[in-house]
Amino acid sequence: MANGTGFSRRSFLTRTAALAGVATVGAGLSACVPAAPGAADEGGEAMMEVVTLTMWKGPHKAAGDETKLCAQPTLDVLEEMHPEIKVDFSEVPWGQYNEKFVAAFAADQGPDVSYQTESFPRFVNSGHIMPLDDRIASSGFDRSYFYERAWQPGTYDGTTYSFPWIIGGSNLFWNKDLFEQAGHDPDTPPDTLDEFLAISKDITALGDDIYGFATHPKGWHENGQWPRRFGGHWFNDDLTECIVNSEEAYEGWNFFNSLFHDYEIAMPGAISGQEPGVGGYFRDDKVGMITAQNVFANSVRSEKPEFRLGAARMATGPAEGARGRSCYGGVGMLAIAAKTEYPDESWQVIETLVTPDLLTSWIGCLGFMSVSPHVNFYPDDPVLTTAQTTLEYTFFWPYRGWIFKFWDIEGTSIESFVLGQRTVEEAIEDMVIQINDMLREEE
Repeated sequence: MANGTGFSRRSFLTRTAALAGVATVGAGLSACVPAAPGAADEGGEAMMEVVTLTMWKGPHKAAGDETKLCAQPTLDVLEEMHPEIKVDFSEVPWGQYNEKFVAAFAADQGPDVSYQTESFPRFVNSGHIMPLDDRIASSGFDRSYFYERAWQPGTYDGTTYSFPWIIGGSNLFWNKDLFEQAGHDPDTPPDTLDEFLAISKDITALGDDIYGFATHPKGWHENGQWPRRFGGHWFNDDLTECIVNSEEAYEGWNFFNSLFHDYEIAMPGAISGQEPGVGGYFRDDKVGMITAQNVFANSVRSEKPEFRLGAARMATGPAEGARGRSCYGGVGMLAIAAKTEYPDESWQVIETLVTPDLLTSWIGCLGFMSVSPHVNFYPDDPVLTTAQTTLEYTFFWPYRGWIFKFWDIEGTSIESFVLGQRTVEEAIEDMVIQINDMLREEE
């Protein structure tokens, strides 16, 4: 069915299949292990040579669920389209992700195809990722198929090293039942921080250990947006200095801190940091509003189908434009190992995985947003359709090799004032020093 933008699922898949035929010829000459002389099936025809590719990805569902529900059904279709390819897919737990990739690439044993996030530049800089510009050009792939900004995280010094695959971001979720109980319209989210504060106060006044807002005390993705909403910036333009201790940034930090220690409308961090976690307390009607990645919508509705969930852009702070509603955003990418034995087949895999049907089958299954303006995963789901429209308010963290170190420093520092262990100024000034020391070490 045509989508009105010049792309259709049928035309995209047809073009990919045609390209697959060309790539397979090259693979048969240079990459595949040849069949034994005279090998044939029972009908006397030569047996097809099958290449097995490895693919690693960090999970976005409970351990094993992504493979069972999203990945394997999609890869089964891919292997039907390309019977000369088999994909050996593995989930790599996030706690082991960076370490495992570093060790594997250092030993030239990295996966043929991999899912990459903010630490991606480490592997580009060490020469472990294949540049894709020549293949994109020779295949005729239309770059406008993806959002323009989705290409940015995987492009370095003008060279493209990855395909956008997942785009996600956070938005405001609210509990419509608690809004109603507190005397507010359950279908109208707060538009300003004054409205956010007023609704939070009324929900907290319901008592019974109910709070208007909650966040994990160490939640770097969500908590790190508050200085942005007030006009602050985390880094200077060339990412050589942390500047999140500016006057504007401090306004954001102090407002965030006041939600816990002055207004007391935020669930105490000592509670929200424990099981069942922010999402669990929200699901259990103990929290009125949270910011969370859009995949959360699927989780809470799966766990509690009767939950009345609202989704919208974040209430705006004083910063101008999209920054006032700043929320976390990120792009997950598909990359090919520079030293793969099977570059043609690896290219076939990533090009096929971003076709509309397979993109919907895997990434739509996870509940993320579409990286393509031509593909809508959720036309009949008003909550996730709304989440798709909030992408313009998302801000990406720097895609740099030091990002995991940065997140650790950031999360620990914010946690210290959320828990009341240090003042905001003590925590932020120390954090800025640590981050700037890290940046100098990474130069």
